This record gives sequence, C-alpha cells and structure tokens, in this order.
Amino acid sequence: MAFSLGSTPVVVASDPQTAREILTSEHFANRPIKQSAKQLMFSRAIGFAPNGPYWRLLRRIASAHLFAPKRILAYESGRQLKCAAMLSAICKEQSLHGFVALRKHLQVASLNNIVEIVFGKWYHPVHDFHEAKELHEIVRDGFELLGAFNWCDYLPWLKYFYDPFRTDERCLVLALRVRKFVERMIEEHRGRRPVNLSDKSDFVDVLLSLHGEEKLNEEDMEMIFRGTDSSALLTEWVMAELVLNPQIQAKLQHELDSLVGHRSVTDADVTKLPLL
Repeated sequence: MAFSLGSTPVVVASDPQTAREILTSEHFANRPIKQSAKQLMFSRAIGFAPNGPYWRLLRRIASAHLFAPKRILAYESGRQLKCAAMLSAICKEQSLHGFVALRKHLQVASLNNIVEIVFGKWYHPVHDFHEAKELHEIVRDGFELLGAFNWCDYLPWLKYFYDPFRTDERCLVLALRVRKFVERMIEEHRGRRPVNLSDKSDFVDVLLSLHGEEKLNEEDMEMIFRGTDSSALLTEWVMAELVLNPQIQAKLQHELDSLVGHRSVTDADVTKLPLL
C-alpha cells in the first residue's frame, strides 16, 4: 500500500519478503530527514546521511576504527565495570522502592560506555557531577526533540507560520550546546597531542589522526556525539520482551549456564547466545 503523509511518500508492506526487499533496496536507503534532525546536524551523522560517498566514508571510518574487533575487546573490562555499577544501582532501587524504572539505569550505563570509547572520559558521579549532568541533559533533550511529532515534517511550509512546540528555537539552543561540548572535547584532545594510537585510543584521537580523504572537518566530527541513547532503548526493548516471555528467559539462562559455568561472563560469551 502506498500513500502520502503530506509531502512524505509512504510504503506499507504486509509481507515479510516484500519488507525484506524494501529494507535491502538502495531505492529506499535514504531516511526522511526530520526538521529537528536537520537543526541538530543529524543529517551529517551515519544514521541520517543520504546514501552516497559521504555516507560510505562514515561507514568505512566507523567499521575500521570505532567498531573494530580489537578496539571493542580492549574496552571489555570497562563495560563490565559499568554493568556491575548498573546492577548495583538497580538492586538498590529495588530494595528501596520495590520496583525499578529500568530505562534511566540503561541510559546512564550506555552513555558512560559511549563517552569513554568516543571521548576517553569517565565521569565521576561526585567530582564530575555538573559536566555529567550537562551531558545527560543534552542527550535527553536531543532524543525528545527527535522523537516528538511535528506537523512541519510533513507540511514543510507550515514552519513559516506555525511552530506550536517551538521546535526551531529549542533545536537552535541545543545545537549550540552540543557544538560547545564537542569543541571543548576536541580542544582537550588537541592540547595533549601527539598521541601514540593503540587499541585503547578513544575515537576523537583516531579521527584527529586521519589524513587525506578520510579526514573530517569539525562540523562532521560532531557525528561522534550522535546515537548515544540507541543501545539503551534497544536493551530496554529486549528486557521488555524477556519479561513477556518467561520461556525465553529460561532458555537463555540455560544457554548461558552451559557456556560459562561459574566464571564471569564476557562479551564473547554473550555473542554465542541464540537470538530472540
């Protein structure tokens, strides 16, 4: 079925094979860019950039540097520490209130993990409270603006007359905060160069070391900030599915027990678990 939401064409597929063909077709590769995504520079990020040379450059840089197996393995001990801290906070909230609001714990753990890999920083809950609070507010406001419904995304001419949610104004303010934050991080990294790159080097150091056609300007380097909340939302969805399917919980627990016995769980163990 095909129809239009204002100026945005929409295709709905009810057959899995048809949906698969659509998802793998280059004709459907580009995502419609929301007004808030444009204002927040998400059009320069790998998730929204149009299919073409620039998108392929970002994908090549991400696969070769950010998601390289050696780099992921090098940060495993840090991920385990953050997971332990998250579980401790969850247990504490459970004991105090009898229930747990899981999303905020997943968001904190995910954001801390991404920030360490990308910026090489670890925010102490006391000593770095204000900077950590600023970062969490930026991420929260960004996802709120990206996820909010906006008539102007479907009827672009409305933005000249009608902006009931002050999307433009809020995006301009947030974009300035993001730019200042990223510029501060980049300047901190430039101030301590030269750096000998290793598997433990953060992503900003890697990007600053690139030359030739892989070199990005500062505007493009803001893409390192994007997507910090995606893994938290995905994990929350997986946990919700597990809660609704006790038999899947039992199956995963059995598989995990058979893999690791009584030793600590590693990332490699988790990748061996069957998909939901």
